Amino acid sequence: MELLWIGGALLAAAVAGVAIKGTKGRQNATSPTAGPAPRVDAPPAPRAHSAPPVPVAAQPPATVLAPELIAFRPVHADELPPERKQVLVKVFHDIPRPPRLLQHLLSPDFVGTASSAELADLIAAEPLIAARVLATVNSPLYGLRNPVGGIDQAVAYLGLTTVRSVCLQYIMIASFKADSPQRQQVLDTTWNASALASELARQLAHKLGFAEQGALVSAVVLSFLGRLATAATMPRGVLATLPARGLLARARAEQDKLGLTSGEIGRLLMREWELPANVVDDAGDIDRVLVTPAADADPNRASGLALCYLCARLGERLATGELVELAAFDLAAETSPEFTHLHGYAREPRLAALHDGLRAPELNASLLKMLQAMRAA
Repeated sequence: MELLWIGGALLAAAVAGVAIKGTKGRQNATSPTAGPAPRVDAPPAPRAHSAPPVPVAAQPPATVLAPELIAFRPVHADELPPERKQVLVKVFHDIPRPPRLLQHLLSPDFVGTASSAELADLIAAEPLIAARVLATVNSPLYGLRNPVGGIDQAVAYLGLTTVRSVCLQYIMIASFKADSPQRQQVLDTTWNASALASELARQLAHKLGFAEQGALVSAVVLSFLGRLATAATMPRGVLATLPARGLLARARAEQDKLGLTSGEIGRLLMREWELPANVVDDAGDIDRVLVTPAADADPNRASGLALCYLCARLGERLATGELVELAAFDLAAETSPEFTHLHGYAREPRLAALHDGLRAPELNASLLKMLQAMRAA
């Protein structure tokens, strides 16, 4: 409770006088006009020595940007004025630091090479975390036929990536407490969204053949950290004004009131927790897909970031009830501004099977089971 009031007072100071102006969008369009048709009895005019035009059918459709998306430019954490950054960092400094287990779970060596036995040993060394992980694994959320009594059994039933993801979620949520039903509801919804999004990322990364599946799932889970932090620490009056649905609307409101979006606040908090730089960048850059065209993205990271972004957005929609079930979602028909740039990323070769992956019966069945358990809780 004391933490909430401290954070509220500091964030209230941060809210005062913050005004972020968006940059003007640029629209470049060319409209070539055809010349007159040559006479039948005259030779055609010589053509310039240039590359043949791309057939119209092969050209990607033009991207139409919503005015609010054109006007919005999220401020990077490194761009925030030092005095305002210090206010936010002060709030994060008072948030209880997570156990060292978090650093172990996110270290590149562990993510890439750890065995199931090594994971079980790490979690078992933190009895409180182990108990919470076992409670979740044995809940209707994962639908196990027989209850498991140890972390090693949980890993055997659900797999290393799933158990590791559950552990990361609990470590994060343990740092934040609620002082009102309203705040608890936002935290619970965010928790559910991260669980659904991480399961989506796990299964889709596997189906699409991504080698770095563990790192992608970790990034998705951590991308919700800033949302948890703002929900737990900002004054209740400010929290009530934030849109519950839609990343663009929420990000604009967060930046207007706090100076940063929750995604960038999460970046600051991850740095404060001294997480590996690559982990911070991977998680912190996910929400920036909202405003980053595929052509401007790092080609080595574009497909992974796009997949994580899609999973995070779908997790939020499912958790809030905006999307009743995954089978009702069709990316090709999606016109929401938060999916505008994702259409360009979807043409990445590594995402060629994304549509079929989203329609996979086992994925839809597992998410539906998770949703039913969440609604019954």
